[in-house]
Amino acid sequence: MSKRSRTLAWLAGVALLVGAVIMLRDPEPAPDGPAEPPPIQRFNADLVVLPGPGSPPEQPSTLTVDPDHTRLRVSWADGLVGGERPQGVVGYEITWDRVDGEGRAGSRLVVAPDVLLDGLVDGERYRIQVRSVDAFGQRSQPTETTGLPEPDTRPRPLGLTEIYDNFTQELTQRWHLSDHRGCATARPGERGLEITLSCGSDVAVLRARVPLRLGDGEELGRVAVRTDAAGPGGELTIDLVPGRPDRVGVGTRRAGSEGGLPGTGIRVSVGDAGVEIGVGPELPAGAPTVRHQPVPRRGPGVGHLFEVALTTGGVRVYQDGLAVATREVRPPWPEAAVLVGVRGPEDRPSVVHVSGVGMSGPRQQPPDVVEAPVALGTSRVLALDEPAPDRSLLREPLVRARSAKVVLTLATSPRLDLSRARIQLGAAHVPARSTVPRPPTVTGASLTLVADIPQSLLGAHGPATIHPFVLRIPGGDATTAVVETYLEIVPAPGWTAPRLSQPPPLSPTDALPTVELSLGDAAGRPLPSRTLPPSGQVVLTVTSQAATSQWDTGAVAGVRGVEVYLDGRLIAAFPTDADGLGVGGTYALPIAVNGLAVGDHVLEARQYGRTGNPATAKLRFDVR
Repeated sequence: MSKRSRTLAWLAGVALLVGAVIMLRDPEPAPDGPAEPPPIQRFNADLVVLPGPGSPPEQPSTLTVDPDHTRLRVSWADGLVGGERPQGVVGYEITWDRVDGEGRAGSRLVVAPDVLLDGLVDGERYRIQVRSVDAFGQRSQPTETTGLPEPDTRPRPLGLTEIYDNFTQELTQRWHLSDHRGCATARPGERGLEITLSCGSDVAVLRARVPLRLGDGEELGRVAVRTDAAGPGGELTIDLVPGRPDRVGVGTRRAGSEGGLPGTGIRVSVGDAGVEIGVGPELPAGAPTVRHQPVPRRGPGVGHLFEVALTTGGVRVYQDGLAVATREVRPPWPEAAVLVGVRGPEDRPSVVHVSGVGMSGPRQQPPDVVEAPVALGTSRVLALDEPAPDRSLLREPLVRARSAKVVLTLATSPRLDLSRARIQLGAAHVPARSTVPRPPTVTGASLTLVADIPQSLLGAHGPATIHPFVLRIPGGDATTAVVETYLEIVPAPGWTAPRLSQPPPLSPTDALPTVELSLGDAAGRPLPSRTLPPSGQVVLTVTSQAATSQWDTGAVAGVRGVEVYLDGRLIAAFPTDADGLGVGGTYALPIAVNGLAVGDHVLEARQYGRTGNPATAKLRFDVR
């Protein structure tokens, strides 16, 4: 073989070997789905000082497990009576698997020490571990326990003889669901009644069609509700009001407000602000609400039992059997409507579960009525002589009705002359009367009116539509609006309920914590103005908060790091996944103002999860 031939053979061998090496090093094809983003590296420009992790957080306290059908409620730290939050903790990582090793293990990042694990197998024991997580993703040693899901064998809350509904079927004639212009839908689910709140700020109200009737003895009556509505950012209200209103109070207000309650009404509200017992203007104010002890922290999506007991000594409120609040007020009425109001966090769609409602008192037969939702010609309250819009009421629901009423709820005003309220149904002007003895006059307070539909408008004979169909009250104007209208019908044989379409259930995914920015002086105290002198130092505080982010799914999307930009230029970056993804936190970044140009500036924080778009927040300031 010639020298040239030997050289070519050697080159071919080298090429073959290199190709083999390249093939050996070639990675497996990328799996479907988004690629894992690169890690965030610590970086700071000269004008910024980065925060950094300290010691790992403290280990959680003892875990308690409350079993239920296919689920376990796990609580620890300040989720227990007398428990305390460990030092340096922002959230927790909870993991679980079957002790026998069968089945799929689970893991969640959470912020509240109160978690519902669902989709489990009854009769199978689960191993549960909880680790504390700090602002930089550092984990503590785990605290471990076991739990055994099993059907709920707990007895009903004491004395609930009249109604105890666990909502395994569609809402029946025992309940009316009141919402604000179609903002709520309800359907039975695995955890009871699933109420989807699509408007983000309104309250959905369940009214029992039979009243709470008080008895004799020290305890006059009791109402119990099992729900997750009082979780972070949510609210539960239990209103007891004489008459039959569909909703009361000023709907946009949160817990603690008594404004808008009818004369002798009583409201119990439970939310982030605590437990409050409010009274109407005609009840003696007496002593304020007394809170007995710190209430264990409630987690998003975790149901708790709330009970309101009316006694000769006042109103008492219990959470999971623990007395949490009292007020020395005694109801002067023998019976009252029971209204259960639920809402989620502000300004976001959410789902609330009501897994049981009960009350004490003698058994009563609910009225034989059905409902048909209808829309007025306008949601405005018209003056008596104001022209009506060209919109009619379809008479179809009334064709097989023995009798019927129009029921509507409006946001009232002191200007309205309710004694002359009328519902116009074509040529008929029907008096509309309040469903409570002494209606509220506070602006924006909910008021339910009812009017009997004339017999001439019932039955098979008559026009297909009724025009106009409006509410007229002297003093009505553009600021007074009707929020709900429906027909309450006593059906004749053959009546068929209208088929209502419902949106599909929400399928949310874990959400990142929300991000907020604030500026303080060199000591971190809030600045009175966002105009800064061209020297010195300020502290930028980045607050990543996940309490309401956990509401939809019961878990938080983990955070791998934060970047901070000044006028579009990266000035700081730090990871938050030291031992695994973080759950947010509070980060203080000192920034030197020296050298910044005079004029307007923009700070932006970007918080990154495992995949997807970052959560962002911006803050504007100027240097003068």
